[in-house]
Amino acid sequence: MSEKRIAITGLGPLTPIGAGKTALWDALLKGKTNLKLEECFIDGELWEKFYLHKIDNFDIKSFGIDKQTLKEIKTWKEGQEIIDLYYLLASIKLALDDSKLEYDLEDNDIACVVAHENAGLEQYISQCIDSFDSLRKESSSITKKGLSEKYHYATIKSAYDLQTFMVMFHVLRAFKIHGYSSIINNACASGLYALETASQIIKSGRSKTVIVASSDYPRIYKYLWFKDLNMYSSDGLVRPFGKDANGIVFGDGGCGLVMEDLEQAKKRKAKIYAEYLGGGFSQEGWKVIYPKIGSNFYQKAIKEALKFGKVNKEEVDLVCAHGVGNVVIDSYEAKAITDVFGPNPKNPLITAFKPYIGHNLGGSNLLETAILMLCLENNLVLPVLNVKETHPKMQMDVVKEKVSKDLKTVLKTCCAFAGYNGAAVFRKI
Repeated sequence: MSEKRIAITGLGPLTPIGAGKTALWDALLKGKTNLKLEECFIDGELWEKFYLHKIDNFDIKSFGIDKQTLKEIKTWKEGQEIIDLYYLLASIKLALDDSKLEYDLEDNDIACVVAHENAGLEQYISQCIDSFDSLRKESSSITKKGLSEKYHYATIKSAYDLQTFMVMFHVLRAFKIHGYSSIINNACASGLYALETASQIIKSGRSKTVIVASSDYPRIYKYLWFKDLNMYSSDGLVRPFGKDANGIVFGDGGCGLVMEDLEQAKKRKAKIYAEYLGGGFSQEGWKVIYPKIGSNFYQKAIKEALKFGKVNKEEVDLVCAHGVGNVVIDSYEAKAITDVFGPNPKNPLITAFKPYIGHNLGGSNLLETAILMLCLENNLVLPVLNVKETHPKMQMDVVKEKVSKDLKTVLKTCCAFAGYNGAAVFRKI
């Protein structure tokens, strides 16, 4: 790989408290959330209700995306609204607008990396359930072959679009992207893996510009799984590293980032939020749900990020932790952080953003990276909401009030389901 340097020049956050960097930052400064009680009904009967950080009144048509493109997507989807795909499109448009990037729509080598766990899954399951009514009417006479055929034709298009390459296809088509493209799924760490992939694309010389995007639209089916695992917060409050933490809360949203060769960014006088210095990654290969307590895999990822970023740990001013609000996972993360930076570190400061916007699952780390870039730009550390006292066994405190600080080097960390650990280092230019 060459010594090319990577700049972040566009932010496109889409969150329950604001779309775009300005609206989001204003809401963050005020400590806003948009926590709602989601109620799910089937045939008029209440099935479940749970807390969720929810985007209200989302309208994809308001983001200035080509109308014909949206019409063609809706036609292909046979009228079905795939919200997490729309979140992706909106986030990318916000990032492109912010970056003021211009390119030839017909002939370009713009690259794209999308991070997503499983776009359209919630809508697909709903469609399967909705097909039950028509099948039920013929239940006494229908054969297994007939049932299979009816189910197949009722769901074939949405099932086909569950293949991840189709998500990428819709994105590339919408924005006329013709360069190297890839889709990433490393659970909640997907955003960090996507950033590193984009960095390598630029360093390899394949493209000077990469659009990175992620999103998620978690609803009832994902909630039921987390509820069964006893991992969902009953009162809707995420308390990262808190003494009284009681679980995860989902959040709608997505994020687009524009990453460029630094020299190109300077040449076109782009606004540069930070330089991406490097990422570190590890895989535990142990359990799906919980991390391997007592291992050093997470520490390895953080140290690797510092190594590849050519950063001494003493230079890190702020850590944005994954901070999901589950005591077991938070304890594992706290130990990794304190093993690297020492117990009860005064520097770096430590914060987490999920209490503001919820857990966006596969989109969470890219979205939280965008917020971290805003902290870096404004030299302000956002506090962790809902936490009055951190867990005494974690040997680590978190920021509980806004802190003005000359931020230069920041670190984003994540320990995801299935043992995917990641970390990324950024520096102000």
